[in-house]
Amino acid sequence: MAPSMNFKTVALLLGSLLAAMPAFSQPIIGHFVSFGVTGGVGLTDAFSNQTVMSVDVDTHYFSGSKDYIVGPTIEVHLPLRLSVELDALYRPLNLTVRNTIVSSPPIITSVSSKLNSWEFPLLAKYRLPSHLITPFIEAGPSFRSVTNESFAGTQLSGAGFTAGVGMEGKLGPIRIAPAVRYTRWGADSDLNVSMLNPRSNLNQAEFLVGLTF
Repeated sequence: MAPSMNFKTVALLLGSLLAAMPAFSQPIIGHFVSFGVTGGVGLTDAFSNQTVMSVDVDTHYFSGSKDYIVGPTIEVHLPLRLSVELDALYRPLNLTVRNTIVSSPPIITSVSSKLNSWEFPLLAKYRLPSHLITPFIEAGPSFRSVTNESFAGTQLSGAGFTAGVGMEGKLGPIRIAPAVRYTRWGADSDLNVSMLNPRSNLNQAEFLVGLTF
C-alpha cells in the first residue's frame, strides 16, 4: 500500500528551510539550527470509542491504552524570535476489537493490534519576550504515514493541522521545551466499504517534551 502522505513534500520543505538559513537565521554561530529529540504521550485515544450492534453480535472498537510518542527534531532559528521546526515522530496506534455474541452466557472474543504511525508536523514557532522561562506558540501542517491499516479496514488521513503552546528553558547547552499540542486530522477513508470499520479520533491532543542542542 502506498504511504498516506507525500514524503517528497516534506523533504522539499526542509531543504528550502536549510537553503534559506544563511540569509535569514540569527547572526550567531552555532544558533542557526538546533537538533534534538522530542518525546511524550498521547492525551487522547487513537481511535474513537465505538460500538456497532447487530442482531446477535455487538462489536466494540476502542484504544486499550494511551500511545507513547518519540522521534528526532530539527529547528531553524529566524529573526524576531521566530523559528521553524520539523519533527519525525513515531507513534504506535493501539486498536482493540471486542466481539460479544449475544447468548446465554454471552461469548466474548477480543483482538488487539498496533498500527505503526509516523507523524511529521512542520510548525512555525514564535517565542514571547521573557528572561528565564520563554513561552511560545506554534502552528502548521502535519503529515502522517500509517502501516498495518488493513487490520482496521480504514485508511487514516495523511494530513492535518497542528497548534500548540509551551515553555522553553535552558540547562547548560540543552533547551528543554514541554508543550501541549492539538492536531485536527482529515477524515478517514474506507479500504472496503462498510459501516463496521473503526474510526480514528480526528481530534488528537498530546503532551511532548523537546530536548535540543
